[in-house]
This record gives sequence, C-alpha cells and structure tokens, in this order.
Amino acid sequence: MHEGLGGLGGLMIKRYKVAKHNSTVCGYPGRDFDWSKFCWDGSETHKSIFRGVKNMQAPKPFVDDCFIVENCQYLHVPFDFTEHGTIYRVRPNPSMYAGETYMGHKVLTQKAVLESGVWYWELEVL
Repeated sequence: MHEGLGGLGGLMIKRYKVAKHNSTVCGYPGRDFDWSKFCWDGSETHKSIFRGVKNMQAPKPFVDDCFIVENCQYLHVPFDFTEHGTIYRVRPNPSMYAGETYMGHKVLTQKAVLESGVWYWELEVL
C-alpha cells in the first residue's frame, strides 16, 4: 500500500496493490481464484481448435467504468487464457467503492492505476 501520495485539507490518495484479498472476480471473492492464472502482461496465446480461425493473443488488462458505482473503475484481465481464452472482470471489494468508508476513511473516488507494471486500486479519501 502506498499512503499519502498527496493531501489537501484532509484529502488523501491511498493505493492498494490489486490482489485476491481486496478484489472480486466476476462478482465472486478474489480468494476463490488462482491468481497465478491471470495474465497481467498480455503474453499468453489461446490456440484455436477451429480450421481457419486464428489464434488469439491475450490483451493487456484494461480499465472500464461501466456497470459499477459512479466514480469507480475496474479491470478486464485475461484468466487462464491459454486454456480457455477468457477475460474476467476484476473489481475492488465493494468497501472500496466511492461513497463507502474504507479503513476509517470516506472514499470519494476509486480508480484502477498502473504503475511500473503493477496494478493498484487508488482511493481518494477524506
């Protein structure tokens, strides 16, 4: 966790590495998934079993803000891509959503942030 990346009158930015203990995957607890099967760098390839259909390269994780609470973001991350070619929705736990209180602080906004190849849930809190 990175703390105090700035602050004005009590406003703080806190970052928490995206991990199984602070995330959900397709609506289920992150702890229910084998996180070694997520492809965070887009390096995996799903081999097509159909004639004339090209193999699919995994995309790098990407940010979305649709179908989640206002002022929040989540990630689309390839999961077990070589075997199944799936991309799962990885969200912060609901306690990190804007409007909630997380670790004693009121969350104003929540973002998914990539820094030096690592994804973080970034919370703007009071």
